[in-house]
Amino acid sequence: MFQVAAVFQVAAGIEAMRAAGEIRAGVDAPRTASAFIAGIQGGVQVLRSTGSVEDLEAVLDTLIDYLRGPGSTGAAC
Repeated sequence: MFQVAAVFQVAAGIEAMRAAGEIRAGVDAPRTASAFIAGIQGGVQVLRSTGSVEDLEAVLDTLIDYLRGPGSTGAAC
């Protein structure tokens, strides 16, 4: 149940950023929100088993670059 609520909250944030012109216009908010939640969950699983935040940082950087669109340079955090 938590995951569904989290996806709706993240999607609302993405829609607000899109409406404000802060991210590219073509972003599918619900689908991208699902990718964020799944990516964070996977990154945390790897963190718990390896002690490394590298994979979690990579997924967040990649998804933030996706939101920003072409020309984004990475290392968003």
